[in-house]
Amino acid sequence: MRIRRADESDFRALAEIQIAGREWLASRYEPETLHQFPADPGASTLTLEHLHRTGAVFVADDPEPVGFASAIVRDGIWFLSQLWVEVDRQGSGVGSALLDEALAWGHGSSIFSVVASPFPGAQALYMRRSMFPVWQAMEFEGEPGGGDGADGPELGPGDASWVDELDREVRGVARPEDHAFFREHAKGIALRRGGEPLGYLYVWPGGKLGPAAVRDGRDTAELLRAGIAVGPKRVSIVVPATNWAALQEVTRLGLRFVSRTVFMASRAMPDGARYLSSGGALA
Repeated sequence: MRIRRADESDFRALAEIQIAGREWLASRYEPETLHQFPADPGASTLTLEHLHRTGAVFVADDPEPVGFASAIVRDGIWFLSQLWVEVDRQGSGVGSALLDEALAWGHGSSIFSVVASPFPGAQALYMRRSMFPVWQAMEFEGEPGGGDGADGPELGPGDASWVDELDREVRGVARPEDHAFFREHAKGIALRRGGEPLGYLYVWPGGKLGPAAVRDGRDTAELLRAGIAVGPKRVSIVVPATNWAALQEVTRLGLRFVSRTVFMASRAMPDGARYLSSGGALA
C-alpha cells in the first residue's frame, strides 16, 4: 500500500468511496438517514476540490485508491475533514495509516480535532491519537411547521471581519477561506438589529441549514426562522447537544432527530452552545 497526495483526477473515485462508506454507516448506525442514498458524487467532489486547495488530501493506493483522508489547518487548529476507507478494507490498517499521514502534515498545530461518526472503531482510533469527545452533534430533518421568520440581508465579503471575530469567539477559530466557499455555493444570511450584526447562517440548495453562529444564544430561534423562510420546504440541521436554544427551536418546529456524530479534540474548545455545524467535512 502506498500513501500519496491526491490530485484532481482522483476526486470522482474518492467521492464514490465516501458515499459507499456513508451508506454502510447509515445501514448499521443511522437507518433513519438511508433515504439520502444513493447520493450524488458532485457535492462530495466540490468539497474535495476546496479541501485540496486550502488543506491536504491523501490517498491510499493498493494499487487503486482504497481510502483517503483530508485535513485543514485554520488559525493553527488542525481538523480532520474526512477519513474514508473502502468497506471491505476496514480494520486492515488503511485508516490508521491515512490518519497518521494527515497528522504529520499538521505537525505544530495547537489543537487537533475531528467530527467522528457513530462507528465505535472510528472514535477509538481518534482517542488513541489523543482526541477526546467535546460535544455530541445531533442531526434533525423534516418540514418545519410554525416557521414565521423574515429573510435577512445576504452575507458578502464585506462582512468578513465581524464573521471572523464571531467565529473566534464561538468556535475558537476563524476560517475566511471556508466562508468564501460557503458564499459561493450557499446563501449566507446576516441577522442584524439596529444595524449591528448578531449572527449568520448559511442555507444550501438541498435544504441544509448551517453553519451558523450568534453573539447571544437568545437570538438563535430568530436566526433559524430566517433561514427556514428562504430555504426549501424540507430542511436538515446539525445542532451541538450543548446548544439548548437551537434544540428547543427545532423541537418546536417539529423536526425529527435522525443521526448523531461526536466532535472530538486534543484540548478544550468552545462548547458549541451558540453554534450550528456545517456537517463533518468543515465542522
